[in-house]
Amino acid sequence: MIDDGSSDIYAIADVHGRADLLEVLLRHIADTSAERQSKPTVIFLGDLIDRGPRSPQVLDLVASTLDLYPGSQLILGNHDFYLRSLLRGELAPEDAVNWMDWGGVATVSAYSRRPVPDFRGIAADIREAFPHHATLLDSALTYRQIGSFCFVHAGIRPGVSLAAQTDYDLRWIRAGFLDHVEAFEYIVVHGHTITNSLRPEVYDNRIAIDTAAYRTGRLSAAVIRHDKLSHFICTALGATGEITVENWRAD
Repeated sequence: MIDDGSSDIYAIADVHGRADLLEVLLRHIADTSAERQSKPTVIFLGDLIDRGPRSPQVLDLVASTLDLYPGSQLILGNHDFYLRSLLRGELAPEDAVNWMDWGGVATVSAYSRRPVPDFRGIAADIREAFPHHATLLDSALTYRQIGSFCFVHAGIRPGVSLAAQTDYDLRWIRAGFLDHVEAFEYIVVHGHTITNSLRPEVYDNRIAIDTAAYRTGRLSAAVIRHDKLSHFICTALGATGEITVENWRAD
């Protein structure tokens, strides 16, 4: 798919159960798009779930956004992979342990009252109450390339074509990608690794937008307009509980 310049692209990374921040961000995107008289393309870069308190509501928001804006897409994150595996009956015991240690308890507790490790019962509860969540995860991609940009959860392996990248690297890579300074075939827009500044960071070959929403109260989106990075939008939780929207320059 090639961006013809008529639609803004919004890339959102690592929501991690913060439905409150995502809801405000999506409302801002809708209002901005109405003003521009265009429908946006929204790319979710994965890790919708875990750590934060409202993972089911996040998946509801993502599913409705994909329905509202044709061409929008979910990229599967490493945390989302565990939930998809659970719903498919494919969750390996060692993966279940890791998932719970890395924030999965918050997700399964939000979906079901069954205790861990009754994963079979928890999966049945989710499939019964939220069948569209399984459909959403099953339809997720490992990456999406639009124009000059590649949208992915974690990153890519240098020297390997997009078509030959492994699912594991696309969802998990850090070393070898984050320290790579030479150009890739595309500018890589990614999450997975929290930025040092806790703000979006722009490098010569990549754009990092995981701003640790689950603990900072700051959820970030990169805005691509006319095949160039335009700016960032962040929703931020204030000291008194209000959520504000901030526009940041792409410096």
